[in-house]
Amino acid sequence: MTEGSRMSSIEELVRRSATLKREVLDYAQKPRFDRAFRQEIRARFGRVVVVEDEAELTNFFDWFIQQHRLHDGRTIIDLYVEAHPELPDAEREFLLGWRDVREGVFEVTGRDGPVLHTVNLLDELPYRIRTNTDEPIFDRMPPGSYLGSRVVAVHDDWLISGTTALYPARDQPAAYEAAIRLATEQPALVYHNPERLAHAWDLQRKQHASFVAHFGTDEITLDVDQVDKAMQGFWDTYSGQPGIAPPTDLSWLDHGAETVGVIYDPQTGLGMYADYALAQQAFADPDLMRRRRHKEVVKAYLDDDSVDPVPLQRLAARHPDNADRVLRAATGKPAVSWQPHGEQLLRKNKADWYARSHLPALTVFGDRLAAHVRASQQ
Repeated sequence: MTEGSRMSSIEELVRRSATLKREVLDYAQKPRFDRAFRQEIRARFGRVVVVEDEAELTNFFDWFIQQHRLHDGRTIIDLYVEAHPELPDAEREFLLGWRDVREGVFEVTGRDGPVLHTVNLLDELPYRIRTNTDEPIFDRMPPGSYLGSRVVAVHDDWLISGTTALYPARDQPAAYEAAIRLATEQPALVYHNPERLAHAWDLQRKQHASFVAHFGTDEITLDVDQVDKAMQGFWDTYSGQPGIAPPTDLSWLDHGAETVGVIYDPQTGLGMYADYALAQQAFADPDLMRRRRHKEVVKAYLDDDSVDPVPLQRLAARHPDNADRVLRAATGKPAVSWQPHGEQLLRKNKADWYARSHLPALTVFGDRLAAHVRASQQ
């Protein structure tokens, strides 16, 4: 494709994008998606949707249509494309690209007609951004300003998707804070930059080695009241600067929890698990699954999507002769076995975790965001 034909294709897809978006929105309102929509909007906003910022709701719709995986693993975009075989190949490829949304806070560095030149604060990569609106919004984005936005690929350029937040140059601190929140909530957005990804893996390997050197193993089980002291000791040793680490956040623990398992897995990073001692005991002696507390803990590890699969995978590997009995007691299904049903259940119940498990668990900020964090802590 010549440069001229590429630019012509980009401009045509940008022109068509507004119509395509309306058609996809209409398709997403089919009754078949009502249940999934209600579940996801309740998970995001609660039973009563009270949204002070309308942009947040707009971007939720955008996410639901383009990125949310339905029960069969497909998105609404996938289903729309399948339902419209008459779509030209260019439009089909364009629409499927909407599943790979890039979110960020973009610093404006210049403009070339309909193209805004930017650098994303999250991944520190350049983005040429376009819009399909007639409103001259780029006129309000001079160099030095920032925009918080979702963008989708249109060949080598990017197109605004959803609602955009504007930050004048004087609001740089607010833009940086927005970028830090986004990077913390979705670390995968940082790792579109291969250099940042390689750095994060290196840092995670070093932290894992330090954890093993400090505790003698990469897995420990502690009483709840010992966790903060133990972790403070590790972070003091790791950083070489005693007293700088914040207290360990244990607000997620249920009131009745007695122990916490702390695992620094080399692949998946640092994790903490409530009542890990009970899960260990159950796998060592499956007869204990007759007890309510042991069964509840194992079921929570199996079913709760906020608990990653690492502890169950480790315990099943450690006690292969007992894993089937534990799984049968937890599920109430006498015919299941850990191989293959255990891993199948984990993948079903923790699909989001598996989708991002190929990335480091750490969030590594770029130089500017890291400097902003350091300055705010002084």
